[in-house]
Amino acid sequence: MVSRRSQDPAEICYPKEIMCSEYLPGSRLAEFFVRLRREAEPEFFKVFKINMKKNVLELSGFYDADVEKNEVFIGFFIDMSSLKDGGPEKIAEELKKIDGVLEVRFSQRTFKDLIIDELFFPLLVGGERSFTLRVESFGAILKRLYEKFGTGAAVILYEMGMSLGESKAESVIKKYRVDKQTALKIILAERAAKGWCIAEAEESDSKRAVIVVRELFECLPFKNKQERPVSQLFRGYLAGVFQKLYGRGFVVSEVECIAKGDNVCKFLVEITK
Repeated sequence: MVSRRSQDPAEICYPKEIMCSEYLPGSRLAEFFVRLRREAEPEFFKVFKINMKKNVLELSGFYDADVEKNEVFIGFFIDMSSLKDGGPEKIAEELKKIDGVLEVRFSQRTFKDLIIDELFFPLLVGGERSFTLRVESFGAILKRLYEKFGTGAAVILYEMGMSLGESKAESVIKKYRVDKQTALKIILAERAAKGWCIAEAEESDSKRAVIVVRELFECLPFKNKQERPVSQLFRGYLAGVFQKLYGRGFVVSEVECIAKGDNVCKFLVEITK
């Protein structure tokens, strides 16, 4: 057995696809939303997985449970190219017959061979309203900022990051009511869950920390293209996190960076004198 620590974490992780769209040339696409009681869930999957899958290809899906309401929400894209009899209306009727199913909706609106999720909004990540941005798009934003503002862009990005870090630290402590070290571990672990990077603290206390970061979204667009470290937003983010957690000023330096050819981005966090 290979331990997690003996491998690069980025090499043993699987990508997480958010249900957003499906592009399948020559297909017959549809999207479904189903709301049902939790106790009906086994029967729902029994019927849909076994019977419907004979003629319908599931492409991707979404699942969420509301414990307080005792309900489950399920969304999925399907290709009905092999469905010989009927369309999404027939599938919807079959699903509605299942005891415990409360609501069924579907959409068949496509853009040629592309279907986009229109049944779920807003996007929540960890219960928080969120939005997505491609890494390439963020890289383009950074490049434009530096073109227009020069070194001033670094200051802007650092201050933005600091604000984000302070806000995150405050919300984690308030939401989970944990100690400072646990809060830091949660914040770093959440960066991977939210697609920022894979971050781990090699060492950390109230005065000093070394944070090793892999696949940092801010630096990926510049990988092996720069002579100096490029992180400003995440560097400021770490400063904001530590300052809010410990109530002291911290200076953060990026001592290694994938933008200048290093294997990882490494940040040194030190209390200001």
